[in-house]
Amino acid sequence: MPKHTTLSFTSPTARLHYLILMGLFRLAFTRGLYGRFARGLARLFSHKNAVFLRSANSPPFKIYLGDGYWTRFALYHTEYEPEVARALQAAQSHCDMFCDLGANKGYWTVRASAHFSRVLAVEASADTYAQLVENAGALRNVTLKQAAIFSRSGQEMTFINVHNSHASARLAQDGAANPDDHTETITTITIDDLIPSGTAALIKLDVEGAEVAALEGGARALRDGSVILYEDHGADTDCAPSAYLLAQPGMRIYAIEAQLRNLTSLAAVRKVKSDPFKGYNFMAAHEDSPLLQAILIDFANP
Repeated sequence: MPKHTTLSFTSPTARLHYLILMGLFRLAFTRGLYGRFARGLARLFSHKNAVFLRSANSPPFKIYLGDGYWTRFALYHTEYEPEVARALQAAQSHCDMFCDLGANKGYWTVRASAHFSRVLAVEASADTYAQLVENAGALRNVTLKQAAIFSRSGQEMTFINVHNSHASARLAQDGAANPDDHTETITTITIDDLIPSGTAALIKLDVEGAEVAALEGGARALRDGSVILYEDHGADTDCAPSAYLLAQPGMRIYAIEAQLRNLTSLAAVRKVKSDPFKGYNFMAAHEDSPLLQAILIDFANP
């Protein structure tokens, strides 16, 4: 396990379930095969078997062992999204609000709750939101909301939830549903309506292909000095969210590495995105953002 990470289990049977699952992980040569292993093993054991993942001094994050996404990324031998962890570390002494938009089951919500005085988490899918509530609903400094992040508030949008991958939800307009998928209609809200005027927040944005619309609805928050961690997927050769941000006057985007590396062209963004099956996290803010400047100094002097 990664340094400073500990596991506990819901039962001795869950521990056995986990050990077998990690053995199957070594045998799975594709992500899809591992997902089938995880779902098949969950039918042999109790579907309630779960592990509690605790990172550093954060509250525990509950992962059901039938979940082929979170068991693969959060339980094996590498840290989940280390670039996001580094960005949170750099920002936590310089702002008091973290927004987890497209929060999924709340991994970063839970992690951030130990370091920011205010945490806001938004998730669209009803099933995923229920597990977000299970993980973070009792945390006093966390506010949860079920909504879809978009360019305008108060609209109704239809999402397709992929039956075997909660991380692959998408807008209905981006492709028809398969027979086993299910759809749901969600009310939209903008970043600007979530973050109080004049507040410079650290924002993590992962909204499964709706990033550009979400960014359009956060123009005021970015002008107020907020810093955003956004996903630009390796399969998106147009680099749509990065292209949108680069077109905004005074906006800067960065690759999150040992140091923050300023990217000034889409060619530079594409060079970072070497894996078409992976989502890449970048950082963006207005060049005059005091929060950005503080984060840049922290990266330069870890």
